[in-house]
Amino acid sequence: MLPAPSLSRQDWLAAHVGAHDAETIGCRAPAVPDHAKTRMQRWMTRLFGDNAPVPLADPRLEAVRRFACATRAGRTPDGLLIGELHQRGLDEAGLAAIARFAA
Repeated sequence: MLPAPSLSRQDWLAAHVGAHDAETIGCRAPAVPDHAKTRMQRWMTRLFGDNAPVPLADPRLEAVRRFACATRAGRTPDGLLIGELHQRGLDEAGLAAIARFAA
């Protein structure tokens, strides 16, 4: 049996955002800032808009968002994402809790 997860309120909010993204706009890569886009990409964004998810400011929360999004979309999160979450302080109990929430 896994111990109780030690997730913060922000972790749960990031998981909620990820689950919502999966249902509304999909689990695409986060939006690229305008200064990193080519002139053509900026023009296309102005013309057609950009509904890509905005990355969360905290790297841990962004990883939680991506994990919840992939789980809600029915995909198994890749090993790199799992490793990133472990490096950012999430344990197996936390990942299991987020996966149950997002499923």
